[in-house]
Amino acid sequence: MIIIKEESLGNGLRLQFTDESNRYFGDYHRVCVVATITCDLQTLPKNTPEEDEFRQQAIEALGEQWSVVKRFERMGVSSADVEDVRTTLIEDFLKHTSQYLSRPGYMRSLVSAELKKRSSGRFYD
Repeated sequence: MIIIKEESLGNGLRLQFTDESNRYFGDYHRVCVVATITCDLQTLPKNTPEEDEFRQQAIEALGEQWSVVKRFERMGVSSADVEDVRTTLIEDFLKHTSQYLSRPGYMRSLVSAELKKRSSGRFYD
């Protein structure tokens, strides 16, 4: 994997974009950009007992760092267009999500959703 771009947001999230593109037939490429959103859970606030408890629970369940991975793909890209398509995929992702991802409470919301997802495992007989 080749890291092609990195961003650090003001709320502590880190974005890392890697390239997993490949040529699959003749001059046709699958352009695949992987965005990894990394949360350093040690930076979660602990100003109140509730925040401290949430932070400890998150670290116990997810570890000190936790990541979410998103993939963006385009098929049938010619060799001449691979770099432009790769750049466009990254720019579009940042354009449409950076304001949302950089909100001050977003890391807590993201971690909270993951904790709820993990604790809602249902078992059927």
